[in-house]
Amino acid sequence: MWWRIFYGFLRLIIGFVLLHLINSPISDIFHLIMAHEVIEDPQDLLVGLVAPAIQGSSLTVTYFLAFYIILWGVIDIFLSINLLRQNLWAFSVGMYIISLLILYECYRLLHTHSIILALVIIVDIFWVFLIRKEYLKLKHGISLST
Repeated sequence: MWWRIFYGFLRLIIGFVLLHLINSPISDIFHLIMAHEVIEDPQDLLVGLVAPAIQGSSLTVTYFLAFYIILWGVIDIFLSINLLRQNLWAFSVGMYIISLLILYECYRLLHTHSIILALVIIVDIFWVFLIRKEYLKLKHGISLST
């Protein structure tokens, strides 16, 4: 869970940076971030795979994207802290919130057909599985000791 807290803070930072890049094309941001890699290795695998996929993309950074990332950073931090404290309510809330997110992501996947979004859905399903597993273990341990 500690790395989820770190990940939540990373999302907050990325979200606030994106607020300053509103209406910037995603491809421009990617090339700005990866410029040092291209200088070091013009045949970089990541750049070679991602750059053609986003080249000519009409996706731009929007307020929705920036606030979406900030919101999930806050939720990640809040839930992760409460999961570390083993608050039983946080397990249920976490599973429900991530499940709602998965439903929304599936809806978006039907419209965008994004491979990245499909991978995010798989990771989120994995998180629900892990949270449920830990919740059942903790709940079972509590019921045995009472």
